[in-house]
Amino acid sequence: MKLLANAHISRAIGKFLASAGHDCVHADLIAPGLSDEQLMRIALDECRVVLTADKDFGELVFRRLLHVPGVILLRLRAPSETDRLQIFQLHWPTIERVALGHFVVVTNRRVRRSPLPSSPSA
Repeated sequence: MKLLANAHISRAIGKFLASAGHDCVHADLIAPGLSDEQLMRIALDECRVVLTADKDFGELVFRRLLHVPGVILLRLRAPSETDRLQIFQLHWPTIERVALGHFVVVTNRRVRRSPLPSSPSA
């Protein structure tokens, strides 16, 4: 899977994804300070699922109807980055199966998904 990690996502999660064979690019390596809209445009152009901790992406996808191949929103509550990584790793098999075409919300206890709004007709 091709992913684009937003600035709020730890490098440890990116390294885990790369070690699992995924193409995960961190937004800060492309251009520090990208706006959410710019990040979504890159994700769409490169067919990448956005990985973020920023709740604003729900607004962009469902209200403003900006398109993207998928969004994974991490809402993990843990005292350390190591603990957040472990929770993410535990949920990854489920996330991986449903991310494309969905807005996926990952919490400590579960993974929820909602289909993305349909693309407009060409």
